[in-house]
Amino acid sequence: MNILKKTAAFGLAIVASSSLALAADLPQASALISEMGFGFNIGNSMEVPNDPTAWGNPFPTAPVFEGIKAAGFSTVRIPCAWDTHASKGVINSGWLDSVKTVVDLALAEGLYVILNIHHENPDGWFQNNIGTTVDDGINTKLQNYWTQIANKFKNYDQHLLFAGANEPGPNINTWTPAHVTTLMSYYQTFITTVRNTGGNNATRTLIIQGLNTDIDKSVANAPTSTFPTDPATGRLMFEVHYYDPYQFTLMKTEENWNAPNDEMIIPQFFYGADFIGTDPKRNAGYNAWTGKADASDYTNAHVRAQFQKMKTNYADKGYPVIVGEFGANVRTPDVPCTSLENHLRGRVQWHKDVAAAAKEYGLVPILWDMGNEADQYDNMAYIRRQSKYGTIGQIVDLEAINAIREAYGLSALTGSSFIEKKLAACSDANQSIELTYKAARNDTNEVGTMRIAVGGADWSNYNAVSFVMKTNVADAPLTGADYGWHTISIFEMSGEWVWSDFNLKNTEESTSWAEYKIPFGANGLDFTKPNNGKVGSQSNVMALGLNVYGTGLSGTIVIDEVRLYKADGTYIVLQDFNKSEPEIEGVVTAKRIATDAGAASAKVITPTSIVRAASVSQSLHLSVEHGVITANFSAAVAGRASVALMNSLGQVITSKNVNATRGANSVSLETSYQGTAFLVIRQGSQKMVKSVRLK
Repeated sequence: MNILKKTAAFGLAIVASSSLALAADLPQASALISEMGFGFNIGNSMEVPNDPTAWGNPFPTAPVFEGIKAAGFSTVRIPCAWDTHASKGVINSGWLDSVKTVVDLALAEGLYVILNIHHENPDGWFQNNIGTTVDDGINTKLQNYWTQIANKFKNYDQHLLFAGANEPGPNINTWTPAHVTTLMSYYQTFITTVRNTGGNNATRTLIIQGLNTDIDKSVANAPTSTFPTDPATGRLMFEVHYYDPYQFTLMKTEENWNAPNDEMIIPQFFYGADFIGTDPKRNAGYNAWTGKADASDYTNAHVRAQFQKMKTNYADKGYPVIVGEFGANVRTPDVPCTSLENHLRGRVQWHKDVAAAAKEYGLVPILWDMGNEADQYDNMAYIRRQSKYGTIGQIVDLEAINAIREAYGLSALTGSSFIEKKLAACSDANQSIELTYKAARNDTNEVGTMRIAVGGADWSNYNAVSFVMKTNVADAPLTGADYGWHTISIFEMSGEWVWSDFNLKNTEESTSWAEYKIPFGANGLDFTKPNNGKVGSQSNVMALGLNVYGTGLSGTIVIDEVRLYKADGTYIVLQDFNKSEPEIEGVVTAKRIATDAGAASAKVITPTSIVRAASVSQSLHLSVEHGVITANFSAAVAGRASVALMNSLGQVITSKNVNATRGANSVSLETSYQGTAFLVIRQGSQKMVKSVRLK
């Protein structure tokens, strides 16, 4: 495709000399909103801190945007990280060019583009720190970053819009006037900074976000009278997000909301009057305080009422509204096959109701897409973005997209039915996941990773996790070595992807079924123990998994269930693998198999059988030069050691084995990886970890 030709024809200012680029008086926001139709988010990509591919999606390419356009979308939202691509307030020029590449690809397809500040560094320098007074450091960063972003795109026409934030204020339970004033002051900095860069930015449409993009909080606390001023009249939009009811769209595990009789709040599976089930607790809108589901929450009544508020309070007062994110998880991991069709068709109805309400009240709804098509959360995938699932740009969720198209008066597209595919693959038979390990190299240690994404689940009510499994893993010496080794390590990742892990003793591995039960806390998986200066969060767990490290790996591990235990000894099944497979990487493959009878009588391996790897990070020092990381470390004894460079998800980037001597040692690894990584050195029960920022 000739991108330059297409973008020039579309109105992007591509000029031979900057002196030829004359500022235009761009259209007002009210003129754009009717042309923006419905939109698509390139989620879990450019907003990923440090590395846009770290969460599983490849760098966006032309086929993605071609597929988006062909499906009928008119707008693309590009969530974007900036702070982790900056040093001392200066954004890396290469990153600015990368973002420009993605923006240009979208514009080449005739799409409107929304570019924002989304995730920042792991500490959330801006949106997680909305206080009651303005922070000069935050204000300075906003000014620095928006000056650079705006200058990069100052000659682009009205099809590019800037959004000041993502979901500001998740740290605030009760919004006060002081909180609102602080946020609006930051938006004023955003607006003033962009306008001051001149060019087309003087009249470009800008978007400010509601309070945590929550409709009710915004209406109650942020009327238009609180908004910042803009010298460019009529060129501001307002943004909210829509994931109601939360229990239907996003909730993954039960949560304690202090309901009467200590009733736990559980995920809801069914939406729509034609698709609700016989168990009211599983229907969208079930209220534990009243003991029944509110019909307005499983029909279009609720979304219409919410979007009417946006029209009345903002759009009608001169601030057109975008619904910057909406979407719903597919609950194939949890819904019985006998009820799955009702869940899937009710989910289609939900998408139709949201889109129809947005169309009715003049809002632009923008679908949230994560790229992950696996039968595990988070699995909102509508257009294919990962080649491992098939052709990039193909429609994945045909029925949901057709429901949105119908709301906008567009004809249905033909193709492969998402619902029929899910129904055909569903089985209520008891199955296990069989992990098979096969070494790829004989000159270094390797790793096979099995990971279950849980997407920020709250595990505060649980005190242990267990794996019901049987292990038959073997190792072999490397070329020139006289012994081999392997370690089975269970890990969790929480908070801002802070991870902790435990190694099982080789002597406790069992070829018969066993339940390996690991407590949470100092004697188990410790969410509060600092890892490179950061701590995790038991109320925000991102992933749980199993790594097998070693030399010449071979053999299998079969897992029947992963369980979460409460203090009273009861448990819920986190994953039973009956309908889904985990994420895998490295020297391991996975397939589901029928569970044999022995799993039901698995012996319990007590927590005393778990060995925590000793951490001696203070004895590890790193230096980086020209893509080579040199680690100087101290070993307590002589012997074989493994050295691995891992990203923030626990994925091994590169590794090698060394023969360590007692005392001082040095080892080097070459890598082209960019972003935050961790160097992990293991020798017996000793583990050394050090973070490193690679540019």
